[in-house]
Amino acid sequence: MTPSPPDRLTRTALDHRIETAVGRSVEELRHHRDDGLLDASHAALADAHRDLVAAERDVTFYRVRLARLASSDLPVDQALFARIDRTLDQLAQAARVRGAKQTTAAAALESIEADVPRQVPRQIPSQDVAALLAIAQGAKLHEHLVTHRLAVATPTRTRISYAQLQRLEANGLVERDISHPMQAGQPVTLTDAGRSALTAPRRAGPPQCRARISASDRSRRFPSPPLNGAVHATRTALRRNRTKAAMPSYEPDFRLDGYEAVNNNVAEQFWGSIGIEQDDMTVLAEHHSANGEHSFFVMHNRAVTWGTPGEPQIAALHLKRDPATHTFRFASEMLPLPSMAQSWLVARGCPEEEILLPEGMGTAPANDATRALEKRLRSDGDHFALLTSYTQDSEPIETTVLLRALDVKAALPFRVLLEEVDSHAWTHTLREGGFQTFEAAAQWWEAHWSGDKPPLPAASPAARHTTVATTVVPARPTLPRGPSR
Repeated sequence: MTPSPPDRLTRTALDHRIETAVGRSVEELRHHRDDGLLDASHAALADAHRDLVAAERDVTFYRVRLARLASSDLPVDQALFARIDRTLDQLAQAARVRGAKQTTAAAALESIEADVPRQVPRQIPSQDVAALLAIAQGAKLHEHLVTHRLAVATPTRTRISYAQLQRLEANGLVERDISHPMQAGQPVTLTDAGRSALTAPRRAGPPQCRARISASDRSRRFPSPPLNGAVHATRTALRRNRTKAAMPSYEPDFRLDGYEAVNNNVAEQFWGSIGIEQDDMTVLAEHHSANGEHSFFVMHNRAVTWGTPGEPQIAALHLKRDPATHTFRFASEMLPLPSMAQSWLVARGCPEEEILLPEGMGTAPANDATRALEKRLRSDGDHFALLTSYTQDSEPIETTVLLRALDVKAALPFRVLLEEVDSHAWTHTLREGGFQTFEAAAQWWEAHWSGDKPPLPAASPAARHTTVATTVVPARPTLPRGPSR
């Protein structure tokens, strides 16, 4: 079973109030309690908060379990209904316990808050108000694993620069949970001062100030409908002409100036799978044919971290243009490993040597075996089908992939790929294992994600791999998506 996360990683609804009242983080408060440095009232608060953290952790555990039961591919039968009912009862009981612990902690906090002078909220710029409103709905600061770009992701897609985040932090309006690695995302939340700033009466600004919000600014705050050719050309030109920061930008330029989708259906599909998250895409590698008819992209989509845990984060995109009619078509696929995305593109006509990741882009292969396996993955696109995968982008960073041979006579028809990232050495290893049955692969998968870490059984050196996303496989039980407790 996966060990429970440390208490310091679990946040509660009272953390901001406690930290504002005592003038230190809840972690420091706990350390001082353990060292016997607190008076009676602060010690009682620390003890109550410790109990609340444990209750909050239990609620999170049963909530995640319920989500996995509801969203997985488990067979829909009476056994599943029984597990869901049992988990609902456990979640309800955990929520009742948490409510009681929160009431106790709030009572211990009120006597301390009574001695803390309340500050009058001050006026802040309108752009900071917009940022605080977005952060109030949930936000994370991410460092891209490949490009090291820092970006704040919000559900409303409001753009918050790292410089603006630093200013909000310096003013005491927001704070980050630095106990999380930046690659997985550090949660950004409002402080009491930030919440007070949002609820404080605001003076109406002069008309000319309100008129300074440009159309491009509005488009970044609110999702746009599918773009026609003229609008897309204008948007792309504006993006290219923006002032660049010191760090290189790897945002994709799809070179669709003057082009429109061949029909409305293609336009809607392109917007739904690529365009709506274009600002969250980072180009890892790209190739454009000499005649301009084809473009191939390998991209990382950091917006995936807001979706279902474990989903593939690497996007492969093939654009096909018709210069005669100024229209385009496309094909895309989300895949768990860059080498699998490269294989998908090579199978569609992209030269392998043209879609390799540049040196310094991402982690480096740790050994020759990893390089050889990645090369085999890139060069074969029609021998295995992708069944499932799970990407864990927090420490330890790793990805597991299950493949099924399309050749019914294959000696080891099921293959597991395991990529592990060393974030200190900035390298990664990729290994494979072969299994004769789905059940054997599922047993290894369960053991691996439960913390046992069994070795991968050797696969045939002559085995070939693919990244074809096909579902033409026999009906069998589905593997768990990822870590389970």
